[in-house]
Amino acid sequence: MKLRRRLFKILILVSVAYATVMMWHWQIGFTFFTQLSNLFTAAVILAELIWDGGLLRYLKFAALVSITATGLVFLTVLAPMEPRGLLAAYAQDHCASLCLHLLTPALTLADFFVNDRTYPWRLRHVTFSLVPPAAWFLFILFLGACGVRWGAEGAMTAPYPFLNYAAPAGWFGFEPGSYSFETFGIGVFYAILFMLLALFLLGLGLLALSRMSLHKSERSVSLE
Repeated sequence: MKLRRRLFKILILVSVAYATVMMWHWQIGFTFFTQLSNLFTAAVILAELIWDGGLLRYLKFAALVSITATGLVFLTVLAPMEPRGLLAAYAQDHCASLCLHLLTPALTLADFFVNDRTYPWRLRHVTFSLVPPAAWFLFILFLGACGVRWGAEGAMTAPYPFLNYAAPAGWFGFEPGSYSFETFGIGVFYAILFMLLALFLLGLGLLALSRMSLHKSERSVSLE
């Protein structure tokens, strides 16, 4: 594999490794989608450096969707909730947050559009990309049922507010007045459906962008 094709992959592995070391003191954090999506992406990238196969392509697109969602959700939803400001949100744990939420997503996107856009991605790859997030949802629900708790007061049944079924909205309710760090005021069932739909649409968007990028590149070559 040429150095150009390896460069982004190596940087991804370095970013995830640094963040993992810096976050090791907070081991409950490794139940969060952020950390797990980063580790999932690193595992797929490492496998790519060794082996190439059909299943790996499904995993690559799934990792791309998951890590892109990690970056977007943190930027638009979670980071703005940080009382100290956006920069402080990314500077947490000696900039491990920067690696987890910005560098790894950006590098994975760059790697995809530089090295993978010529692959014939299909709708089935987008559909498969929902499997890892769905598995994570089930994993979190299992931990919650076993008594694991999150949050400053240990009052949350999930790492994120929208999955906290101990909140007033529960599984199927709507309590917009209860919006806080512990709940978004919407039932967990609806939140899960919304997140899966959002991930599917994100996958479709990445699929469309890859085809547009490839088409533009091919058109530029034909005009030369």
